[in-house]
Amino acid sequence: MYNSLDDSFSALAPYKTPPETKIKNHIVVINSIDRNWYNYTAESPYNYLVKLGGSATDQYSTVSHDYKNVVEFSIDKIILPNRPCIQSYNSNIAPRVNDYPYITVTITGINFSSYGTNKTLNNTIGIFTPLLPLPKTLSDISYLEFKNTSTQKKEYYQNPEGYISMVDLNITTPSGTPASNLNDVLSIYSIFLNTSNTIPLSTSDSLVIQTSTYFNNVEFKQNDLIKMKNYVYHNMSYDESGQFNSWINSDSGHYILDISKSNLTTSLYNQIIIPIPATLSRSTGNIAVDSWFSSFVDKSLSNIAIEDTSGKLINASTQSHLVVNIKTLEKNDIKMFLKDL
Repeated sequence: MYNSLDDSFSALAPYKTPPETKIKNHIVVINSIDRNWYNYTAESPYNYLVKLGGSATDQYSTVSHDYKNVVEFSIDKIILPNRPCIQSYNSNIAPRVNDYPYITVTITGINFSSYGTNKTLNNTIGIFTPLLPLPKTLSDISYLEFKNTSTQKKEYYQNPEGYISMVDLNITTPSGTPASNLNDVLSIYSIFLNTSNTIPLSTSDSLVIQTSTYFNNVEFKQNDLIKMKNYVYHNMSYDESGQFNSWINSDSGHYILDISKSNLTTSLYNQIIIPIPATLSRSTGNIAVDSWFSSFVDKSLSNIAIEDTSGKLINASTQSHLVVNIKTLEKNDIKMFLKDL
């Protein structure tokens, strides 16, 4: 009688014993916006800590999976915003990350994967250059992808690393200084309507977010996406106040229409302009404002800066993204080997 298993067994390599272990490859994608930017003000998109095997209750950026018996660790690529990365009082000083011959990544405890002529090169886990060199005429491209030119990796094949619990990373210039000193987090002072709070509202109406901290026109600019957290309106006497808080703090964030100043004599800015909660109606062709917001404007929303209770915002458009490759030694569950093709 024909047995379909015969074909399967005929494909087995004869007289082969499967090894007890195998190497498993893990790709981990890290986004700096997932760090605890609200509480840890010393962290930035170029310097932050990621916990591996963490939980939702952890205070740091976390990856839910943990990695044991690590035999190799590397960073394959970095994606960074392509905008001036140094804040100076002189606008003529505006280098971008692609102006450096390369950038480096150092991770505390994961060093000496290769050697160079200085301490920064000894500590790095990779030398990164733009995948495509960018001429000045294309400087408005939003993001650049940097590849690991040196193909450096930290290897533990002789003695696998039992457990890597965290990645404390720094993206630096060749001299070891942070690759950018731009600020991406601001404290909110007040949110108010840009015109007199009268109904009906029009397409010229917008919301002004006045911040307690000043910023320049590189850190926050038109079409950047900002996200807010823990904002609370100063007058919670109305149901619409709670709806306003939920809308402002929504995960989808808000796009910047423009930036401005409360005092025109200052060099830096402290106001961000965003759209009101409204859409363009497909049936009327005109603006359709959310009903709860019209009611909120009528009852409470101010058109001057009145200090609100709390809240911060982050620029989602200026974050760093890293693709990490972790190889681990795993027990081999495969019982059969197929012949080489």
